[in-house]
Amino acid sequence: MIVDQAIFTSLDQDGTAGYHLASRSRGVTEPEAVAAATWSPSHEGLAIDPANSVSFQFFPLPSGRFAVARTCQGPPEYSGRAGRLVYTHILFITNEQLRRAGDSPIAIARDAFVLGRSIYQADPRSTLDAIELSDHYPRQSEPYRRDITAQADMPNLDQTISQLRSGRNVRLQFSGDRVLLVERLLGGMKPEEIPQVSFSTSLVPSAIRPFRLILSPR
Repeated sequence: MIVDQAIFTSLDQDGTAGYHLASRSRGVTEPEAVAAATWSPSHEGLAIDPANSVSFQFFPLPSGRFAVARTCQGPPEYSGRAGRLVYTHILFITNEQLRRAGDSPIAIARDAFVLGRSIYQADPRSTLDAIELSDHYPRQSEPYRRDITAQADMPNLDQTISQLRSGRNVRLQFSGDRVLLVERLLGGMKPEEIPQVSFSTSLVPSAIRPFRLILSPR
């Protein structure tokens, strides 16, 4: 399937310095670009730990599409301030594409990375091409689902799913693999419920990024 893409990071580019939407494909509209920049983290916005070196995000866009994002660290900040650059690669998908991916935003993000579509770029072009992802996504197997439930410090999954279904926002602190935890939670929900659950797996919480489900280190 063909999807639009964008990159949010800190670059000194064409007279614009600091964190901004540095690149996007032509199909990304201006309202989508503004929303993607608002939901993406800037300096020191990652909350990673030994079990989670990147963060995955999923959130709605004003066009009706959804964003699936992967945030990682880059090299030290070019500005010379402490810390490393934060780099977010964003995919723009339709509800139909989400359904084709087995209703799994993580499967789409993982696919993009394996295909080399979301790897860190030090100097990306300002105008990108839309990218091609896989057309077939196998659903999770039961042994895979059971593996995540066996991890230590696992929250009560049924209770968390119930809270999400009721419309509540949920914040969980978990020291294990938070990407697998999100997959297990979404796997316990109905397909039509999943688009309502925006999430981040390893970002510093922020009022300007109103994720329904926020996962963070202990």
